[in-house]
Amino acid sequence: MGLKKRSLWYAFIQAKCPHCHHGNMFINKNPYNLKNMSEMHLNCRVCGISFFPETGFYWGSMYMSYVITVFFSVINVVLIGVLSHWNLYALVIGNALLLAVGFPLFFRYARVIWLQINMPFNAEVSKKFDV
Repeated sequence: MGLKKRSLWYAFIQAKCPHCHHGNMFINKNPYNLKNMSEMHLNCRVCGISFFPETGFYWGSMYMSYVITVFFSVINVVLIGVLSHWNLYALVIGNALLLAVGFPLFFRYARVIWLQINMPFNAEVSKKFDV
């Protein structure tokens, strides 16, 4: 059972426009292409809404990134701690490695969350572009 095309989860997971749930936010779909990791379209290619509503808009996504990083760090530490019998070196090194590997995803999804919080979904606009 797949996600519905216009659901909030679909737009979040696929990094789609929060306004119409159709256009891609990022130019490159692969977050691990580190050279182009942060490149975003200026506007939604489908509904035309701006992904940069004001200068410095994505500074707020740093707070989302912090929350995501702390959440995954807690999970990492608990899992690594249980598996390594709470070995301090394993905790620090394992958590650092897992956070480094997850950084491109944390970065992108922090922006997706921030834009979804600040730009409401519009069902009427979305219906215009349904195929």
